Amino acid sequence: MFCGQVIFRSPSRSPSCWNRRISMLYRSDFAPQPGNTVSPARSTNLQTRPDEVVVTTEEITDLNFGSPDRNPDQLEGLRVLVVGLGRHGGGTELVRFLADRGAVVSITDPADHDQLQSSIDLVADLPLHRVRIGEPHQRQDLLDCDWVVVNPAIPPRTSFLEQIAGSPVLAVTELGLTLTWLPRQYLAAVTGTHGKSTTCQLACEMLRASGLGAIAGGNLGGSLLSQIDEDPASEMRFIVEVSSFQAERLDAAADRPSIVAITNFSDDHLDWHGSRKQYLDAKLRLLENPGRGDALAILPTTGALGRDFHCDSRSVIRCGLDGSIGESRPGPGSLQIVAPGRDELTIPFSAPSPLEGDAGLENSLQAATIAAALGATEEGISTAIDNYVGLPHRYQEVRELQGIRYIDDSKATTPEAVASAIGRSQSTLHWLCGGQPKSGEIDIRCLLEPLSGRMCHAYCFGEMADSWQAALGSAPLSHLEGHRSLAAALEAAATKAAAGEMVLLSPGGSSFDHYSSAEERGLQFQRLVSEMGPSLPPTAGDR
Repeated sequence: MFCGQVIFRSPSRSPSCWNRRISMLYRSDFAPQPGNTVSPARSTNLQTRPDEVVVTTEEITDLNFGSPDRNPDQLEGLRVLVVGLGRHGGGTELVRFLADRGAVVSITDPADHDQLQSSIDLVADLPLHRVRIGEPHQRQDLLDCDWVVVNPAIPPRTSFLEQIAGSPVLAVTELGLTLTWLPRQYLAAVTGTHGKSTTCQLACEMLRASGLGAIAGGNLGGSLLSQIDEDPASEMRFIVEVSSFQAERLDAAADRPSIVAITNFSDDHLDWHGSRKQYLDAKLRLLENPGRGDALAILPTTGALGRDFHCDSRSVIRCGLDGSIGESRPGPGSLQIVAPGRDELTIPFSAPSPLEGDAGLENSLQAATIAAALGATEEGISTAIDNYVGLPHRYQEVRELQGIRYIDDSKATTPEAVASAIGRSQSTLHWLCGGQPKSGEIDIRCLLEPLSGRMCHAYCFGEMADSWQAALGSAPLSHLEGHRSLAAALEAAATKAAAGEMVLLSPGGSSFDHYSSAEERGLQFQRLVSEMGPSLPPTAGDR
């Protein structure tokens, strides 16, 4: 065992929450064996909670996803059925990629035509074989295809998946095609419950600021299939965000990227996966089959993936906020990486607001580790952190009006994500919460500590407002009330808030009680805030 470290010291002008020391452990007490495919996921001892509903194996479709049996230049005449066009771009880019290479493409999606109109428009110019929109998936669609590409949003207990499993067609996914066909020399994958997108985007910007070509995609938004023809000599770096929905449908025998980062793990999507263990197993599938002897796993220091978790197929670097190793201390406002066999790397930077708080620190550490492994420079990492502006709907500052900050954190769809947001500021908080819980019930235990000892007014909204009020009844809140809509809750919060305070949309639940996506919910919040006059609360015209 030998150790390196990452240490952070905040600049004096930064929020006090940045004044932390951060450690990184380098585990190298073993050498991964060539061809080692031991699954680290199956070695975890994750306990099932008493209140947890576990899905039995009989309830889960026995559909094995494979790897493509053709190269990208061999798709001419291949009959492909795309199951789920989707609304977020990945499906349309996949369809265009296949059609442009001569594949005979059909589409089936039971969603309403109006919901998919923007996606339909994006593929309207393509010579598609058959398009079935607004109708149930049909068995006959499997009779004239060689491949079926399943959208990651198709639930695992969909009856059509059973029909696919019983047919001779090859089932693949867009991510499986991407990871198979992308140049693999500089390829990293990032998963985890929270912070995936920020870590991916920040690592990409660190690489670009270092003068290297870099592209981020996957679950972050946008297919990377268009990059498969990239000349390997260009040394383009690819960073792929991977959701648990995508990871669990990877070919069990296919090689994974040589660099895999898992940001953290907490309960999420249990309504989909059925149990905490099944959810964790999906994440950890990325650590299997490293394919290279120098494969690397970047893992947290605490939780289910903490130091008691052993990865038997990769070398491990751990990033966390729970202490330090050694006595080396960098100067104020810097991130220091100390690795065996190389000089110390001290990265100075200021503390931009999108990365303040523990979650921002952890994301910065993980991104810096990924970027450094892919060749980023000290100056590039520092510049990217300084200039980072954040991603939409992830603790995004919409505006400051009369000294009140309005923050859109609509992507916070679990209590754990809310806890992170609440911990980022010590000002009096006006918290807008609501939405459908992903784990079946509203569990606020992780919120008790960040809410303790501070002023926080909670405004529950939406169809689940009563449930949120009931769940938060025992929380240490200064004030608690419920509203039928986001607009009404925002109006109440804006009326009560004063200069120096914050209005935070950080729902804690999914958006599907009233919206088609977290993005739509966040955009409504931004629109309402932008319409606020200099002294008037928003007009709640859609209450």
